[in-house]
Amino acid sequence: MSDAPALPPSSMPTAGLGRAIRALRVERGVSLSQLALAAALDKGYLSRVERGLKIPSVAVVLRISSALDVSAAQLFGAAENHDLVFVTRAGDRSGLTAEDADYHMELLTRGSNGTGLEAFLMFPPLEFIEDHKVEHRGEELLYVVRGAVEVRFPETVLTLATGDSVQFPGPLSHQVRRLDPEACVLVVVSGS
Repeated sequence: MSDAPALPPSSMPTAGLGRAIRALRVERGVSLSQLALAAALDKGYLSRVERGLKIPSVAVVLRISSALDVSAAQLFGAAENHDLVFVTRAGDRSGLTAEDADYHMELLTRGSNGTGLEAFLMFPPLEFIEDHKVEHRGEELLYVVRGAVEVRFPETVLTLATGDSVQFPGPLSHQVRRLDPEACVLVVVSGS
């Protein structure tokens, strides 16, 4: 067990992702309403994300990146890198923290034009957020790196401990919450 703090610092940047989304949206000549529709999001919510007032879930980041036809890495400010080997150093990871939801995520992969493999470290909230059920493209794998979490699906709730994993189709509605302060989950989402 590491001596690292149980939760990442809450001083992580929150507006960078929103600025990147807005810049890409404007660059492509897409209105806020059009992007919200394409990503199946509420226009007001998307506006708050762009202004750095809300931190989207992994699934929402994936829906926005797909609607903009870019990788999640580009939304986090990473330049597209087409090298065969891609390394993400612990101290260099892009991270986002949502103060109001006690939620944090860090991007681990570079993605590739909105397709392929995307991975995140997620520090889930303590409670399920009722209006925040997740659905997205592809397949998803959750691997509990540390601590214990609950994963809620429409028909069941699973408790996963360190070393446990679950794989499921991304379009299946799901939510994750931590059961102890140090819980950290590796989230891997595959292609379209």
